[in-house]
Amino acid sequence: MSNDPLFSCELKNGLTLLCWDHSKKIAADRWTVCVMVEITIPVEKKWFGNNPVDEENFRKIRCELGESVIFQQKKERQFVSVDKKDQRVKELCDNAEETGRKYLGRDDFAAKYILKVHADQQRRRNK
Repeated sequence: MSNDPLFSCELKNGLTLLCWDHSKKIAADRWTVCVMVEITIPVEKKWFGNNPVDEENFRKIRCELGESVIFQQKKERQFVSVDKKDQRVKELCDNAEETGRKYLGRDDFAAKYILKVHADQQRRRNK
């Protein structure tokens, strides 16, 4: 596993999608191929143009979540032969890029994800 991402792309909303290889050898010639997709989203008021949040609620969100939240998505394939490993990693990265450009790059993605993380945190706190 490298400290450098396999792939990165700038999305149309200004965020950067990164793909990391977290694959692991599980047998002599078999792998669990795992690609971690990651986007760091700064918690900023600019994301809320289409999802208005008043100043007081934004301050609460920022105070509770900090300066940024991280979107992560794991894409895995199990029991991949060693000769197919690199091909599967590339396929997962290609799929992540396609999804990133279609969905994660949407203008409202950052605001919706920030609100989701905040709501999840509120639910956990109220249990």
